Amino acid sequence: MRILEVGTGSVAVTLVLARGLGADGRLLAMEPNPKVAAEIRTRLAPAGCADRVSVIVGEPQRFLHKVRGPFDAIVLHPAHDLPATRQKLAPLLAPGGLLLSGRTKYSEGDMTTAEWLAQAKADAEQRGLPELIPMLDGLAQATERLRAADWNDNPDPSTPSSAAIAAANDAHTRTPNDDD
Repeated sequence: MRILEVGTGSVAVTLVLARGLGADGRLLAMEPNPKVAAEIRTRLAPAGCADRVSVIVGEPQRFLHKVRGPFDAIVLHPAHDLPATRQKLAPLLAPGGLLLSGRTKYSEGDMTTAEWLAQAKADAEQRGLPELIPMLDGLAQATERLRAADWNDNPDPSTPSSAAIAAANDAHTRTPNDDD
């Protein structure tokens, strides 16, 4: 399975996607903020998935033409969900692939994150991509951890909110033997 993530936000989604890939799966993460990209790279090795993820630093609009598809799934975060970006993504999607656009509750009528994830799971099942279901469940869990960590979508990993998110993620991935 190949996944493209356009914009990474809090890094939590990137980690969930990377952990959900099989040994032969690949994730390409595009992130415009160098600090966030560095945070991704720092957190991949301890999560055991650094070998499955490549990170491109820069604005997606400037680099999408260099990306080679096809991708089984493309995760498009709200800040990058622009018509021009979607036009560039369409040829990168494999036949039957899934474009997950994460626009959530910004205005009346928009879907909540929970509604979006439920729709994404239904789409994955309908398109014959069952391997995406555990990742989407992981995204739902990550969303709950982000809410519990008082997430404010601040891209600077040194901010208190980002530190709380990192702590919440670390607590979630810790095994009982880690405390010994």
